[in-house]
Amino acid sequence: MVGREELSKGARTLNEAAVREFLVREYPRIVMLVSIACESRPAAEDAVQEALARAWERSVRGERIDSLPAWVMTVSLNLARSRFRRLVAERRAVRRLAGVDRHHEAPPEEALDLARALGALPRRQRMVVVLRYYADLDIREIASTLKISPGTVKSTLHRARKTLAAALGPTEEEERVAER
Repeated sequence: MVGREELSKGARTLNEAAVREFLVREYPRIVMLVSIACESRPAAEDAVQEALARAWERSVRGERIDSLPAWVMTVSLNLARSRFRRLVAERRAVRRLAGVDRHHEAPPEEALDLARALGALPRRQRMVVVLRYYADLDIREIASTLKISPGTVKSTLHRARKTLAAALGPTEEEERVAER
């Protein structure tokens, strides 16, 4: 039987006995903690199992894991967070593709005008506009994605908005306000 100290110190290679001992002593506690963090027991179980499988693979390659419980906990939480982010992004994309997000939807003729105006923008301006208004990225995320400075993103976005406003003309609401 493998003692708790061997689990936390980690052997050069995990063996079946060490994994069984981990499953008995640490698995239920780690699953409970990850499930509290991610609010889903099935997602927590998946994450902990995946983390344990990755630990086994590392061990087989000869890598040392100093504390199996700590390593599995850290990797499990990271996996759970990544899955949550991916689910949120997927739901947002499905909503957009299905047209559920109607408050951003333009009438067909306006959408066509917008598509033409976007197509006429220089490539960088078009990319910044799409990332900002269609992908909902903030300035920092756009800068990181395009490998440009936040200041460049801001100035590019400003120029793109001016060009789009000129190409699309005033909205009906702006025309009504101007008539008053």
